[in-house]
Amino acid sequence: MKPQGLGVCLPFFHTKWLRAYMEVTMNKLKSKLWIIFGFLFATVINGQWLETTIYIPDSLCGVRAPQSFTYNVTNNRIYVGSEGDNCVIVIDGATNEKIAKIPAGSNTVALCWNSTNNKVYCANSRSDNVTVIDGTTNSVITTITVGDGPHALVYNPTNNKVYCANCLSDNVTVIDGATNSALTTIPVGDFPYALVYNPTNNKVYCANEYGNNVTVIDGATNSVITTIKVRDYPWALVYNSTNNKVYCANKYGNNVTVIDGATNSIITTIKVRDYPCALVYNSTNNKVYCANEYGNNVTVIDGATNSVITTIKVGDYYPYALVYNSTNNKVYCANRISDNVTVIDGATNSVITTIKVGDGPHALVYNLTNNKVYCANYFSANVTIIDGATNSVITTIPVGDYYPYALVYNSTNNKVYCANYFSANVTIIDGATNSVITTIKVGDGPHALVYNLTNNKVYCANCLSENVTVIDGASNSIITTITVGDAPCALVYNPTNNKVYCANAGSDNVTIIDGATNTVITTITVGDAPCALVYNLTNNKVYCANSRSANVTVIDGATNSVITTIKVWDYYPHALVYNLTNNKVYCANSRSANVTVIDGATNSVITTIAVRDWPCAFAWNPVQNRIYVANYEGSSISVIRDEE
Repeated sequence: MKPQGLGVCLPFFHTKWLRAYMEVTMNKLKSKLWIIFGFLFATVINGQWLETTIYIPDSLCGVRAPQSFTYNVTNNRIYVGSEGDNCVIVIDGATNEKIAKIPAGSNTVALCWNSTNNKVYCANSRSDNVTVIDGTTNSVITTITVGDGPHALVYNPTNNKVYCANCLSDNVTVIDGATNSALTTIPVGDFPYALVYNPTNNKVYCANEYGNNVTVIDGATNSVITTIKVRDYPWALVYNSTNNKVYCANKYGNNVTVIDGATNSIITTIKVRDYPCALVYNSTNNKVYCANEYGNNVTVIDGATNSVITTIKVGDYYPYALVYNSTNNKVYCANRISDNVTVIDGATNSVITTIKVGDGPHALVYNLTNNKVYCANYFSANVTIIDGATNSVITTIPVGDYYPYALVYNSTNNKVYCANYFSANVTIIDGATNSVITTIKVGDGPHALVYNLTNNKVYCANCLSENVTVIDGASNSIITTITVGDAPCALVYNPTNNKVYCANAGSDNVTIIDGATNTVITTITVGDAPCALVYNLTNNKVYCANSRSANVTVIDGATNSVITTIKVWDYYPHALVYNLTNNKVYCANSRSANVTVIDGATNSVITTIAVRDWPCAFAWNPVQNRIYVANYEGSSISVIRDEE
């Protein structure tokens, strides 16, 4: 596949405004357009408002980059935090169903459970606060202002306190677990990044990444006991309950510091592989596991002797998170770039299996009640649930939006179709109730949609799987999948001849599909990286903008032959629109900051109009006969008046 030109995979580089009139038959098209656009602009004059927001795939989604977990043992619930979506999703541990969506701050980077009062704490690093949630009702109790950039949380059950490390203000906020009030703020080292609790001596340890040290805090008095110098960039902490030791992974030092929990002295420093970034403790066999991000392996350390037992090869790239299954004595390692989880036998240190999960596994948590492991997949916005006994995937729960990429309307059945690019599916919405009817699996990277009114079908161009999915407009079922060229990225419908055209940006051609039989009629070679299509109803022509050859190919709608190729401007024709009133085609040349106007009858260039930087989308107003141009980098809309 050829490298895709800029805009081939960006949603705002598509012209969708003409799809309404492309859907109607030739006889009724013009009258319907005037009614539709007349209503549209009357609405603009009379005022517009947001009626509702539809969450895809359902109302309990909204976490697009899941990155943090905590487990509520009392209610058997898993709480999922995300980077920037201002909410937390709650999953029922028994049923694997989402049961709540709770408002929180921005970038919930850490979560913590208070077992005494059954509360969940959310550290919101961009909001500089901690959201406190009732573990029974899933309602927000309060929001506590802490320091700048809260990044880590830990719970002290002895004194019922929660500690929040604020990495940008170099301190730790201590929160009373009963009253939800901030008791004090403790200055620590530079950029506090991780916390762990020592129940034996009632101490809290804070790893200060830029300070290259660990601050030890007295859990009873909230005072600093001492500061322990470690190596470069302490990144993660874990506690060994058997030998009362604290382990600190020093990411850039490629080692692990072992600290005596009683004396606060360094016992030893253990050499590991590249970039140790996560630690977990195996209480059954008294072992510590260290995930080495750039070493693509996990180091196993003997908890008694502090010696390296072995190093285990895991995913191809970036082991990033670890969790321990105490029921089956297994360790799970999330491999962020390999999109899988490695399962390690806690007794033999051997790899049992590797489990495929979603994109960018980022965090893990264990459900002791049901013996399940949950994996937050950062880039695919879902959570994979793994059976702790069988190592099989039980289900994958979508917790985030499906990255809606393209829309089209089915006027026959009053449905809206939404192509979700990163989720490889299409969500169908009821136009009357605004409710999601169903979600249909299509190809990879669904990028464009078009509606065939004649046969009541919806076509979905799947950019990454190089095919077009045909959906029945009445039954919501997939009729067939049609193989097209490389990187299909644009569609248009010809109501005169009942044909669908698919521009394939990677193979420099256009596939023509028969709307009745769903078969490929022919494939036409066009310019370099075709990325936009539009239909001329008056002359039965299809125009194809070729982004890297700076021209537009004109195709005869009846014969499927290329009529001519029109030179537009120097770089990147990227969007097209048709003016039915004056029979003109407008081509937005994104990098040239202008619009070329083409005569629909003669295929000749009438003029070139300068607009602002990076014109990328059009809308036509038939009432005043104006063309609106969205200028992406110019942060503006240019209005072209077209009168003859």
